[in-house]
Amino acid sequence: MRLRTVRKANISKEDRDLFERYGEAVIGSVLASGLHPRAPELMAIYAGVGKVEQARDWLTERADFHERREQRVEAVEWAVLIFVVVSVVVEILLLGCRVG
Repeated sequence: MRLRTVRKANISKEDRDLFERYGEAVIGSVLASGLHPRAPELMAIYAGVGKVEQARDWLTERADFHERREQRVEAVEWAVLIFVVVSVVVEILLLGCRVG
């Protein structure tokens, strides 16, 4: 299993702080709805040149991050399962040696 590479968005610290302050759901809604939000900070997404692309890239980065995290959790779950199975097999073999 190969872990997904997180595509890092090339955006300014100020924009990253803005996107993180409001979160993925709000930024995604702002981009998808086409409606102007009340918050002046979010209206800057429409006014600024390239802000929509930066917000989109940030959302892509966050999606990649979540996917990679899921992959890591799945790998840990598999490792624990394999450890438990090997432990049970070893215990059975050791118990079989003692009885025989």
